[in-house]
Amino acid sequence: MNTRKLWRGLTLPVSELWLAAEALALLAVARIVLILLPFRIAMRWLGLRLERGGSEEMDGVAGAPFVLSVADAVRRGASVAPFRAVCLQQAVAAALMLRRRGHAVQVYFGVAKERDGTMTAHAWSRCRGILVTGGKQMPRYQPISVFVT
Repeated sequence: MNTRKLWRGLTLPVSELWLAAEALALLAVARIVLILLPFRIAMRWLGLRLERGGSEEMDGVAGAPFVLSVADAVRRGASVAPFRAVCLQQAVAAALMLRRRGHAVQVYFGVAKERDGTMTAHAWSRCRGILVTGGKQMPRYQPISVFVT
């Protein structure tokens, strides 16, 4: 197996290294687009449309290993990004990577009320019933909108 060293001495197969590089590039694209454009226009420009009504999540194992590879790649890309790659950027980057390969993806936005009364927001993504990004914090948040590819 052909492997290469990544930042911090991490060794990865070349295919995973390419996925991590793609994730890093798409994290940067998501960040720039979300900063420069109003949210609705940014999401439309990124190819994500607001789901009116219930979101369909296909459960299935077909493609599951690749979906998990994308999740790992986005996590790796976010860890080496020269900017803070927040949950929204990670969810969008994963959606773009999976959509390029023909997978339907849902990007969720949720809110939670903290003990001090403040509201916090979180974004996460799912593909084929698999949580791709934002999984650790997701249970605390009530979904308020879903964007689909």
